[in-house]
Amino acid sequence: MKSAFQSQKKKTRERDRTLEVQLTAPGWCASAKASLEKLIQAGTGKNWHAVFDFDNTIVCGDIGESTLALLVREGLISIDQLPSTLAPPFRAGGRVITPASVANLAEYYEAFLSPTAHGRNDPEPLANGYVWAVEAMQGLTVAQVVEATRAVHAMSEPMKLRRIIIRPDGPSWPVPFLYPEMIELIARMIAASFQIWIVSATNVWSVRWMVQHALNPALHEHGVSHGIPPDHVIGIATLLTDDRNRLFKDSILVKEDSAYASLDMERLGELHLTSRLQFPVPTYSGKVACIWDALKQRPHFAAGDSPGDHAMLAFARNRLWIARLDKPHTQSSTATLARKNNQHRWFVQPVWCGDQPGFVSSIAEARRRFGANDTATRKSIAAWFPEQ
Repeated sequence: MKSAFQSQKKKTRERDRTLEVQLTAPGWCASAKASLEKLIQAGTGKNWHAVFDFDNTIVCGDIGESTLALLVREGLISIDQLPSTLAPPFRAGGRVITPASVANLAEYYEAFLSPTAHGRNDPEPLANGYVWAVEAMQGLTVAQVVEATRAVHAMSEPMKLRRIIIRPDGPSWPVPFLYPEMIELIARMIAASFQIWIVSATNVWSVRWMVQHALNPALHEHGVSHGIPPDHVIGIATLLTDDRNRLFKDSILVKEDSAYASLDMERLGELHLTSRLQFPVPTYSGKVACIWDALKQRPHFAAGDSPGDHAMLAFARNRLWIARLDKPHTQSSTATLARKNNQHRWFVQPVWCGDQPGFVSSIAEARRRFGANDTATRKSIAAWFPEQ
């Protein structure tokens, strides 16, 4: 027979599971907020897996691109140091791009994001560029990559659009900041016993640093006693080598080497990036392969913002789509995918990535924002909210 204490303890657990989950950050739009609250409530205590993209999903901006730009600006990597096999000539925008035709490695990367002649017929246009951004760092130590990430984050200001400029007349790259709403969402999920994973098409060391030194402390401020563990952060990695010419895989090293997992700079300084990738690579459908290797099952939830996340989102049971209002073609293609793939399980949250960046709580707010009535924004809104 159960004691009165055991019965009371069971009742307390059942009462706690029925407590209403609320997302209180002001940027949530009503429909996404309600769907997410319902999902968290349903998953409380069930250890469901939730998978998040990182760049432009958890943060506004791209930590991989900004880290690459800083490494170029500081002279730690340069286009003329790359082997010719890693920097082939190609035609883009009506001209031939070569190492000699660009000002620096970061500008070559920008052009290489859409290198094929297939145009809109290429279903994975950005994949080669994402991988190239990591391959271009070959020869650096992991410590150098992590230090550059730290320096980028030091420039970050919440809800402010800061940029890294290599030369005044060239492109610039936004310095990422954490979306407060995503911090809140992840904190609520962890409190409800969701298992959080990050699967990113950015170099894994930059994302892992951001998680350990930016995201996890922010989660702690929301009352989360434990953050996202290092081995739950999956990104693009090359094979690593040491002074004894041994090769290492990030996915194994992060579980076996506590100094490496905790980003100990002395340990990271002993390991150099090679030009050989670790597979599977988490870009496009490769994200599904990485998720399967890690979970051996479909995740209950996934969040993303770009076509590179489509396969991962379709693989999940529920999806949060971060709808960038400056990307109308992406919104159109994703809305089409949603209509074919359990549309009622796609939760859409608009965001603005220009001046006054951040989550957009309503279409009316989007139209009030500076610059939000341009053609691109109107098309983005129409893709998801045609009646509005």
